Amino acid sequence: MRLVIGSIAILSLIVLFLFALFPSAISVTRMVQINSTEDKILNSISDLRTWKSWNEFVNFQVAKNNLQMKPDSAGFGYLRVGGNEISLSGVDRDHVYTLWKRGNKMFTGQFMIDTKNGPPIVIWTMNFNVKWYPWEKLASMFYDKQLGPLMEKSLVQLRNELER
Repeated sequence: MRLVIGSIAILSLIVLFLFALFPSAISVTRMVQINSTEDKILNSISDLRTWKSWNEFVNFQVAKNNLQMKPDSAGFGYLRVGGNEISLSGVDRDHVYTLWKRGNKMFTGQFMIDTKNGPPIVIWTMNFNVKWYPWEKLASMFYDKQLGPLMEKSLVQLRNELER
């Protein structure tokens, strides 16, 4: 019996050590080139009321949200949809910073508009900090595969909308 308990304890410590090697800060980044003006792009991204027309995260939450906890709402700097709350935390000449909240989990998003080498390139980064729990670190390995395609589709829809 002591051998079984000792083996489980040692195995648990090994698993904790291995998952401690995984980073706690995770970023998922996607980018797209948009043939439009920087001001038009910045206005579209910084006005959260327009996000329902191009952002797949908002559209996904609207489709999924059958039992609403709070009614959906949108303002220039605040959007609540499907239990998610998104707010602007800052806007400057070529950056838009957002704060995303779902329940007690929070993460940040950043849009950067790079116009140095020709047409503007919109770079969208979502930043997550995960706790030391092995299941959270394991789940963070899949963030890029889960969120990346939705981010890409959103940016393509934003490009299509702005290039019309």
